[in-house]
Amino acid sequence: MSRMACFAAHHTEGCDASTVQLISDDTDSEDGADNEAQSTDIYVDLDKAREQSLYVAEDNDKHGTEESQAAFPQKKKSIGNTGGFPLNKSLRQLLQNLCTNKEYLEQDRDIKVVTDSGRIILEGPLKDKTIHFDNISQSHSQNSWLFWGTINNIYLRKNGELWLNSGSKSEPSIIVNKALIGDIKKNFKISDLSELNGADVLVIGPLGFDGNQGLIRPAFTKYMSFRRHRVK
Repeated sequence: MSRMACFAAHHTEGCDASTVQLISDDTDSEDGADNEAQSTDIYVDLDKAREQSLYVAEDNDKHGTEESQAAFPQKKKSIGNTGGFPLNKSLRQLLQNLCTNKEYLEQDRDIKVVTDSGRIILEGPLKDKTIHFDNISQSHSQNSWLFWGTINNIYLRKNGELWLNSGSKSEPSIIVNKALIGDIKKNFKISDLSELNGADVLVIGPLGFDGNQGLIRPAFTKYMSFRRHRVK
């Protein structure tokens, strides 16, 4: 056929042509090393955070846009692993899974996030610890959570603070300290803060309120991850 075959395309029943088998990202550690006795639990070590691009790969016009209807069996959860949380992920991988898989939070898995050589800053069931911007309430105040959503506008205040989502009282604002702005540009490889506009974001931090508006203040840039498609 003249149409290019999609990567890892499924063949019709009975087709003998060779193909490839995709491996879930849950089976590889962040650095690509194999792990034995994998579970679906997630371990995030923020001390291993490294520079990453803000952008994800462009769409290939030769590929169809229809949503896949393929059903994949859920991996069995391993019990009794010596490491407790053998699967090492990054915040970027978590954000990508949240954005591309509507069922991701419904799967049974725990998460542990550590920093400062093992200090635990967040631990528990992923679906209980991950809060979309639309679902933030006063009940989430004072504790650290995994907050995620879309940045609809940005504003650099005169005092040097960067406010992400500052234009509406109905959505939370992420307040980035002036001292962290240079790190954001370096760590996410952007030349201008305007590139954050429209990006998906995942941020760990305590939630406070100014009236009815939620305010999230991440302590460091390693507590944040962004994801955006580059416009052709």
